[in-house]
Parts: sequence; structure tokens; C-alpha cells
Amino acid sequence: MAQKESKTYLAGVAAAKRLFSERGYDAVSTAEIRQAAGMSNGSLFHHFENKEGIAVAVFVTLVRTYQAEIAEKLSPTHQAAEGIEAFIRAHNLWIERDPDGARILFNGHHPSWSDDALKKIRAENRTFGMALAEWKSNLEDKHLLQNWSLALILATLVGPTQVMCRAWLAGQSKVPPSENIENLVKLAQKALLS
Repeated sequence: MAQKESKTYLAGVAAAKRLFSERGYDAVSTAEIRQAAGMSNGSLFHHFENKEGIAVAVFVTLVRTYQAEIAEKLSPTHQAAEGIEAFIRAHNLWIERDPDGARILFNGHHPSWSDDALKKIRAENRTFGMALAEWKSNLEDKHLLQNWSLALILATLVGPTQVMCRAWLAGQSKVPPSENIENLVKLAQKALLS
């Protein structure tokens, strides 16, 4: 079994994810992560070089999971409106299923990243960007998206959704993300396809 897939590694990632979500990166110590994961000191530092290494592992795992789920739902769509709906639905349902992960990804509970950490995160984002570009280029009605850049399409799909989801994640709204999907889809389709 690969090191990144070992039970000990996964326990460390899961414990750190929960603690970072609850209290933020700065408020959590490596000792707390080690204790919550049931790891020895040697095992913790065998898998993770330092606290930032733990945070990077958590963040990259979340980015990969979130982006893979969206890409999986988006890939089989061949109409722009259908893809917009698939993206927003996957985004909102992922947040509702993994609120701890969403808090970390979307509410900035992470450190200032080192260059090495940024390389890992950018690699994940490049892979996702390629999946989005492939989806857009394979649409039967891609002309409906005009010449919108991928950055503008993403901002339109994610921006309003993020406002609603962040309010739910912060406890400011009792409306779960799944209840906003239909209206957010209509808004995005109107903005991008009109």
C-alpha cells in the first residue's frame, strides 16, 4: 500500500481536517493532530514533514476530491445548460456532504503556503482546468457560451453559489446548499447563455 494511502496517513489527514475546520490552522498544534489521529510522534513525522505538510495533505486531498467529483459529473454532459446544472449540483452537494472540507477549501483555513505546497495545489488546479477546457470544447452547443473564458465561467458558476454556501457553513443560514440548486442553475444559465 502506498504511503499516502496507509491507514495512519489517512487518520492523520482526517484528524487534521476536523481540527482545522473547527478551529482554524493557526489554533491547532501538531501534538493535537497526533493525539486526535492516535499516531505516535515518529509516525506523524514519517508521513508529514511538519504542520504545513499536514495542512498541504489535507488541502490537496480536498481539492482533488472536490474537483474530481465536479469533473465526473460535468464530463458526460454535451449541452451547455446541462453542464452548468451538473457543475452547480455537484458543487453544492459536495459542500453539503463534507462541510468540514468545504470550510477548509472555501473559508481560508490554511496557512500561507510555501512554494512547494503551491506547486502541488497548482498541479491539481491545472488538471481541473484541463477537464473544464475539454468539457467546453466538446459541447454540442459551445457557441452559446460565446467567447467566455474559463475563468469567467467558473466565477459565474461558483461565485453566487459560494455566497449561499458560506452562509450555511457559518450557521448564518439554515437553508442547506441542496435547496438553492435550482435557482442558482437558472441564474447561471441566464447569465452565461443569454
